[in-house]
Amino acid sequence: MLEIKNLSFSAQGRKILDDINLTIPDGKLICLTGPNGGGKTTLAKMIAGVEKPDEGQILLDGLDLVPLDPTERAKAGVGYAFQQPVRFKGITVRDMLNMAAGKTLSEEELANVLREVGLEAGEYIDRGVGTHLSGGEIKRIEIATVLLRRSRLAVFDEP
Repeated sequence: MLEIKNLSFSAQGRKILDDINLTIPDGKLICLTGPNGGGKTTLAKMIAGVEKPDEGQILLDGLDLVPLDPTERAKAGVGYAFQQPVRFKGITVRDMLNMAAGKTLSEEELANVLREVGLEAGEYIDRGVGTHLSGGEIKRIEIATVLLRRSRLAVFDEP
């Protein structure tokens, strides 16, 4: 279960999040909607550890994530997909998926995870990630990397 308690964050003298409280039970899919500048991405970054709150707690199964850096949060089970996926030059889709899985995946495993995000392995597996993919394609591959990590909590910013 994810619990957000009294979370606040300011940037450049402006309050972005003000005393946010939210509980998300296990097994639930939650979508946050709202206007541009409403704090959705900021909240996602707080959960992932990219930004630190001024006040409040972010608890995953009782573990306070606030003191943890993004790597420690990932190890604790938090997966995060950025609003604008990172593009790595010089690696293929296969390389990226193997890195996310932490092992060399079989052709069948690669095909299965790509199919889950609506892509055919034969068309994508050996393509370069840096420049040879559209924005939508790289976003789908980023979602596949989060799925491969089998995160306890997956946060997708504009999937």
